[in-house]
Amino acid sequence: MRAPCLRRPSRASDGHGLLLATLFACASGCTAGNLQVAPIVLEFSENQQANALWLQNSADHPINAQIRVQQWSQTTASDQLEPSQVLRASPAIVQIPPGQRQLVRIVRPMPMATAPAQYEQAYRVWVDELPEISGPQPAGLQFQLRYSIPVFVLPSGAQTREQIGKVPLDTSSLQASWQVSADTLILDVRNTGNQRVRLSELGWTADNGTTIPLQRGLLGYVLAGQRMQWKLPLATCLPLPGHPLARLNDAPVAQILPPAAR
Repeated sequence: MRAPCLRRPSRASDGHGLLLATLFACASGCTAGNLQVAPIVLEFSENQQANALWLQNSADHPINAQIRVQQWSQTTASDQLEPSQVLRASPAIVQIPPGQRQLVRIVRPMPMATAPAQYEQAYRVWVDELPEISGPQPAGLQFQLRYSIPVFVLPSGAQTREQIGKVPLDTSSLQASWQVSADTLILDVRNTGNQRVRLSELGWTADNGTTIPLQRGLLGYVLAGQRMQWKLPLATCLPLPGHPLARLNDAPVAQILPPAAR
């Protein structure tokens, strides 16, 4: 039986499940506490062997950090991370002096494949602040920061996001389906294109013309040739029938997610 209404996500929902002390996309670089990381997204063009990641320490004491790279997939309609040697961080552990910044290179040590990749390859660079193990320890609860930086190796002939610009996305490669189960909106999006799609500012547009925001900020990515599912707790009713919409790849306006054929 079809539910008579949808409910808006409650404020307790983060919509993604990867928060904890992890910081995702910021405006031009990630900043929290004394450790700052930039840029927030890395892209490797077809023949590019290395990329630069900058770590900056704004504290009055040294900061130690570890940098790791993991392969990122969505083969189960959820984010899956596995160790990878395709990309490596150099150096992998750093100490940043007070007020200084450190260059970390994300490199491709292996020879590039002779056959062009059909789909964009996705990875995440994890930057973990390491606890200080010497000297007096401050009282109270202490937090170590963790940053998660998306990294994409572009398929042959693809343009970077900076080259494409912020324009409405051709949504022909997207197939969305959604359903309501109890107090949960389940949104499933398949991406048949060869590059990722970033979704933010999720909303709901009813057939009567009403548009209601569902989640502010980043919802997440649907990687190339894969599908992703989100479960959003709902709190208030939304009018039916209607369709979800979102900003895609930071386009200036939200776009309706095209429904999958039934």
